[in-house]
Amino acid sequence: MSSINEFPTFQYSQPEDYHFSHDSVFLARRVYEIITNQVENPQNVLDLCAGCGVIGLDLLFHLRAGKQTLPKNFDFLEVQKEYENHFHENLNRLGNIDTRCRFINDNYAMLLGGSLDEKYDLIVCNPPYFSKNQGKLPVSDLKLRSRFFIDSNLESLIQFIGRSLAPAGKAYVLIRDQLEHKQDQLSIVRDVSAGILNMQQLEDIRGTHLIRLSLVLS
Repeated sequence: MSSINEFPTFQYSQPEDYHFSHDSVFLARRVYEIITNQVENPQNVLDLCAGCGVIGLDLLFHLRAGKQTLPKNFDFLEVQKEYENHFHENLNRLGNIDTRCRFINDNYAMLLGGSLDEKYDLIVCNPPYFSKNQGKLPVSDLKLRSRFFIDSNLESLIQFIGRSLAPAGKAYVLIRDQLEHKQDQLSIVRDVSAGILNMQQLEDIRGTHLIRLSLVLS
């Protein structure tokens, strides 16, 4: 996939310490294409590891521009409260939209047996790509937690997705292998998903794997 965004949406508010990668806007556009081609109309959607809301708000932008059915509810789950003001500013910049959007400042690894279980028809996620022992850690705490798994890990992310998907729900997640650090991220996802989630490797986005997860139904 090209590294140039051919489908710009709007100018985002972002913290000075950390700007989102273009992987996020490509993910939003690709998920839009997939769900519209398959005539899917998810009503309850989650942007997981949302940051300032780029993926979810971009997805809403594309759905509105394409005159598609908008979700009824769209949650944005993010552990870092510093992003919240930027999220609300970006929601304002998106403009009039019927979808109920909610910023949830919490750690998904700590949300066990709660109101988010089996809720979402669609989950989109561009998580941190690195673990704490992989490379030099940024000085900025915001950048650190945006790029590295600090408050949780990849395993707990996949487990949360398994708990949060509705029976027919689907999750689209970006996964980047860290082979130079002897970590095969795709293998980790397969191991954690075994017997719980079906994993499909769809394509690469700027060198990062796009996977689709859905529940194994008995």
